[in-house]
Amino acid sequence: MTDYQPLDCDLHDVLEIACLHRALLQVELRDGRRFVARARTTESTADKEEFLLLDAPEGEHRIRLDHLHAVATVSADGQPGARTVLGSGPSGAAQE
Repeated sequence: MTDYQPLDCDLHDVLEIACLHRALLQVELRDGRRFVARARTTESTADKEEFLLLDAPEGEHRIRLDHLHAVATVSADGQPGARTVLGSGPSGAAQE
């Protein structure tokens, strides 16, 4: 048994579309870490945990979806766009 908490389907769709377009994302994790990486795909395990696979200059990131706090698409000029909040943040605050 796992403690994985699935994302709402609409939020999962946001990630799938980012992968479809190989979007450059600013990723914020629930533990407060942030990085920029290119969305590649999502995957599910036999335990029904879901992950986002991202390509970054330092290598691949495999992030369990319930560890994500927010994502924003990064524009051609390097500026992040509107954030999509996926879960509670570092302080455990509710979604924005």
